[in-house]
Amino acid sequence: MKRKIGCFAFVDASNIIYGAKAEGWYIDQKKLIRYLKYKFSVKKAFFYYGKDSKNIHKENFLKKLKQFGYILRVKEIKRFGTRTKANCDVDLTMDMLLMIKEYHKAIVLTGDGDFAPLFKYLISKKKEIIIISSPKRTAKELKKIVGDKHIDFGSLKYLLEYKKKRETLN
Repeated sequence: MKRKIGCFAFVDASNIIYGAKAEGWYIDQKKLIRYLKYKFSVKKAFFYYGKDSKNIHKENFLKKLKQFGYILRVKEIKRFGTRTKANCDVDLTMDMLLMIKEYHKAIVLTGDGDFAPLFKYLISKKKEIIIISSPKRTAKELKKIVGDKHIDFGSLKYLLEYKKKRETLN
């Protein structure tokens, strides 16, 4: 049976969440998945995230993401004193490689230079790679690899910014 070839999205959550936060705004993940589906006809959107089982807000966030249609790839965070880390880069890399025959185009939301060898390899296999990231937080080698296939995340702020619902006055 032949697999369907489509467009997949791979979201390096910490990279884009902290990238937007550093620029003074928050991403509405529901708007993001809608944008990816509308703009690129994304068939599957994978969300790589460090989870903290002790944090009820993060657990609720993950439930919402699933409702929006993301395929969650979650790792429990590790604590190093006051710092936390849940490095999901290998998981994202493995998924992109293991599913290589299922997509022709990958929209990758990251600026992490560690992905440079992966993107070079995928491009050599005739995969189209589009990166969406904050230019300030994007490794130069990634921009060089994808050329004009880099979308400045800040230019999407007007579409993707999370806006708190205003309380109605009684």
